[in-house]
Amino acid sequence: MELRNFGSTDLTMSVLGFGCGTVGGLMVRAEHKEMLKSVEYAIDSGINYFDSARMYGDGLSEIHIGAILRELDVSDALVGTKVRLSGSEFNNIETTISTQIENSLQRLGAETVDIVYTHNTVGKERKVDDGQVSVEDLEYVVVAFEKAVKSGKIRYWGFNGLGETDAIKSAVNLYSPSGIHTCYNMINPTSGYSVNDTFPYQNYGELLNECTKKGIGTVGIRILAGGALSGTPDRHPLALQEVAPIATGGTYQEDVDRTVSYKFLVDEGFVGNLAEAAIRFAISNTNLSTALIGLSNFDQIQKAIDFVNKGPLPGEALDKIRKLWFVA
Repeated sequence: MELRNFGSTDLTMSVLGFGCGTVGGLMVRAEHKEMLKSVEYAIDSGINYFDSARMYGDGLSEIHIGAILRELDVSDALVGTKVRLSGSEFNNIETTISTQIENSLQRLGAETVDIVYTHNTVGKERKVDDGQVSVEDLEYVVVAFEKAVKSGKIRYWGFNGLGETDAIKSAVNLYSPSGIHTCYNMINPTSGYSVNDTFPYQNYGELLNECTKKGIGTVGIRILAGGALSGTPDRHPLALQEVAPIATGGTYQEDVDRTVSYKFLVDEGFVGNLAEAAIRFAISNTNLSTALIGLSNFDQIQKAIDFVNKGPLPGEALDKIRKLWFVA
């Protein structure tokens, strides 16, 4: 599998990343045998990045991925996790972040973790009820991150690139994280492409591309729009049954309906199905360090790897996709 540099760090990540979150649910709710089989197959296929968070299953995701990597005796896998402020924790940001890093390491069963990201959205103003940190709040987060780097508990740190576009860019410019998570898919590609004023969803202003120019690694999230880009509203039993869209339609069903526009990719023989189209679209952007996919079972990781191994979409397909974004 193709490996890409993660910004200006010394990390080299597989172009497909293994999502350990709750939307897919594999690393939170599946049987141990299914988790083990999926992680082992991923590693054998060249995937080396596993993305978790303390919020996924109230710590279960970290516990499970840490335990399985030890069971498989894998020492060179890259693991990322996340910290998140809520409620009264905003009153003591630095201590809270430091404590959360310690707790994540205990759940992972590790002395150090490769990269830790913030999990809060970013805005110009703090909104405690919405879990939004201000650009100024991040100063205290960064202090805690840097102390953790110096003590050897984490290697690198980054931000969640969701929230208000201008505030996210301000935070990136002010603090220079090593990496960032960014929403990127065929429905909302604005982190990687320019669009016109009629574009109906949030415009991330080519955040992905700007970060690449600054030597910041990029993790593409929601590349399947929470599953909507499969073209069906059906959900796997282990997956979240209700998924809130991020920077796309008002409802999950609206996103599913939107995928009708992309069925020409199947009809014209570019891909076998819409999930393949979504995954190969994401990896077509060479500025993206890794495309993160949420998973529910072994079959999904097997198919995703097959799709990635087919390579990026051809230029003709990408040109036709781009034209859809300029239709109001």
